[in-house]
Amino acid sequence: MFVQMNTRGDWTRFARVGSALAFGFMAGSLQAFTRDGQGMRFDIGLGTGLAFLVGAAVGWVYWQMAMKMDPETQEVSAHAKRRFIIFSAVLFLAALASYVYRIRFVSGNSSWEVAEGVVMAFVVVGAIGLVMWRIGRYLEGK
Repeated sequence: MFVQMNTRGDWTRFARVGSALAFGFMAGSLQAFTRDGQGMRFDIGLGTGLAFLVGAAVGWVYWQMAMKMDPETQEVSAHAKRRFIIFSAVLFLAALASYVYRIRFVSGNSSWEVAEGVVMAFVVVGAIGLVMWRIGRYLEGK
């Protein structure tokens, strides 16, 4: 049996849900990550769940804004485009800050290795983002 797929709709649904989950897990893990006398640990509680929900909402709103940037569905105002660019830049800075925040839990002698790992993670994630963007453009036929 062959199932007809709406490639654009399926892609955007995947992007929205995936981004919402990623933002939610990042916010929840940042909230739960603590340090005490014995070392680092996760302290999961009500605040973790709330941070997850806030992060997921931010991811969902981001893709709502991104879908409004589609010139095929409606005219994109300069104000909406500017807001989207600013929101994207703030999210990038927040992601960078989340890595820097976690570095403070690392001992001084291994912080350089962790910083190198953070830079490598940004390079890898950027490369994956580029591949996803190219796949999206291919699926759209551009």
